[in-house]
Amino acid sequence: MNSYFGNIIGLVICLVAAMGGVLLLGFFYPVNVTNNIKNSMGAPQPQVIVDARSREVPVHEYQRIVSINPVADQLLLDLVEPQRLVAITATNRRDHPNRWRFGDRVGIEISDMLAPVLALQPDLVVVSKHTDEALVSRWRENGIEVFDLGEMRGVQDTKQHILLLSKLLSVPYRGRRLTSQLMDSLTALEVALKGKDRVRGLYLLAIGDSFFGGTADTSYGDILHYGGIIDQAAESGYRGWPRYSGEQLVVMNPDLIVTRTGGKGIICRHESLRLLKACGDSGQIVELPRGLSDDPGLGVVEAARLLQQLVYD
Repeated sequence: MNSYFGNIIGLVICLVAAMGGVLLLGFFYPVNVTNNIKNSMGAPQPQVIVDARSREVPVHEYQRIVSINPVADQLLLDLVEPQRLVAITATNRRDHPNRWRFGDRVGIEISDMLAPVLALQPDLVVVSKHTDEALVSRWRENGIEVFDLGEMRGVQDTKQHILLLSKLLSVPYRGRRLTSQLMDSLTALEVALKGKDRVRGLYLLAIGDSFFGGTADTSYGDILHYGGIIDQAAESGYRGWPRYSGEQLVVMNPDLIVTRTGGKGIICRHESLRLLKACGDSGQIVELPRGLSDDPGLGVVEAARLLQQLVYD
């Protein structure tokens, strides 16, 4: 009996203590505050990706995407469902060797972007660093998210672009898959070169009396490397997109020149260059389609593969 009453008394004491604790918590932490604490702990924070202009863009499954970035044009074909990519750059729509992949999508002209983009009512526009800030501001004023991918220098940037876009579009697994495919393709190109004596050469574009190169730290340097060409310009200390004089080219005097389609005649007819080894019987000038040679994204793989075939097969 004493044990029974002892248990009852103990239970009462516990209940009183518990009620006192609740009252005490309510005294120090009003109900609305404790509810806010609980809600803030349970509510997930929205995810954002910071673009090349240091702006935060929300991660989202965007359904109407316009690309006015030539690299993003092709990446998006592999990252989102076809109906979600509604427009691309007009240049790729017209000139890229793989333009058939773009179907009947709208092509946006660089000279006329504001009204055509607004008319498509996109929820996301992917741009490059060359897109005017005033245009970006106008699109944002109309409730459109804008994402700048930034630099487009070749393979390393392309890998970064794939991962950024896939995270932004909430499909990171597709980004990992596409990155893996890209690296597998580049590895296969290097394997194909095993046992071959690499040819020395450089990339050159002649426009009138001006000579432009593409070497280390650019997609042209990547094309030369994976195409099996020892880059003489890089060996001579050039980086990026140098502008050469005729004398500088004569000093390097390459056995092989890589250029755009139609470039051979322009180069070898020029008074300053016609005596280059590459223009002679023992030399070689390889012309690559403009859409491939000028594509700093996934086009590097196809351009390098074609370069290997033209030089080594």
